[in-house]
Amino acid sequence: MLIAVAAMFAVATGTNDGSAILAAGLRVPGLRPMASLTILLTAVIVGPLLLFGTGVATTLAHGLVSIGRPGANQVVLVALVSAMAVVFMLAKAGLPTSLTLGLVGALTGAGLGAGLPVHVGTLTLVFVFGLLAPVVSAALVFVIGPALLRVLGGGTAVRRARRVHVAAFSLQCLAYSANGGQKMLAVFAIAAGAAATVSDPWWLALGIAVLFGIGTLTGLRRVAASLGKEVLAVHLRHVLVAEACSSAVVVAAGAVDVPLTMSQSVAGALVGAGASEARQRVRWPEAARMAGAWIVTMPASIGVAALAGAMTR
Repeated sequence: MLIAVAAMFAVATGTNDGSAILAAGLRVPGLRPMASLTILLTAVIVGPLLLFGTGVATTLAHGLVSIGRPGANQVVLVALVSAMAVVFMLAKAGLPTSLTLGLVGALTGAGLGAGLPVHVGTLTLVFVFGLLAPVVSAALVFVIGPALLRVLGGGTAVRRARRVHVAAFSLQCLAYSANGGQKMLAVFAIAAGAAATVSDPWWLALGIAVLFGIGTLTGLRRVAASLGKEVLAVHLRHVLVAEACSSAVVVAAGAVDVPLTMSQSVAGALVGAGASEARQRVRWPEAARMAGAWIVTMPASIGVAALAGAMTR
């Protein structure tokens, strides 16, 4: 049952994260959707397997809750169901949010409900990084975005910008595989009873990529409508600087093994890109609603999972 729910979680991750990564580029010329999806799935496989290692997955699997005890499978099962339930309810309310924050909160809450030790320092670090990620991404784009556009030759250099878009999008996908994408690996590692560190065998990487791809295709249209219309009218120049700057933020967090979601960083970077041109370009009420959803995701997941964990204890 735990493996089946882990598979559902991988699909949900694609619906939530993968769709957000692809969505920003759908409204601009350049990469076709299937080409973008192929790059993303390749990065999900190659990143942990060959390039970055699995430090973030190890943090998620073993750095939040001491689950190497009897009943650990039940704790993780409660956490996965709780995280997906909270994110689903927020999405139904029109508030797209972070599945990474949901998983972190749910693992913590399920551990508390089961009476297991919780590492408060790691939880606080992830929470702070999660809240700062969109702010830092927006500020980074706001400051250096105009300079990046001048390096490209200005907003009218469409052909050059399209080529850069391919490189920037590929970098963004690799950044995701170095960080937020590893939560799927962490979940499967816990289900398989991994010890102190998480490994990434090729067969598991391929299986995760397939499930993730299914979820991405399932949620792409809905997420594209939310991110591409409600927050900002996206153009190629916005996408270029958002992809570059959000990737830098996510890779930096991954370098210190702190889980961080790409969807938050991308949304923040798009807000910064719009605001760097004119503040009225950004639909601030919608941006505020998204930020509110991020803030409540982890506390809500902790509460739901703690209650469920105590009831099943």
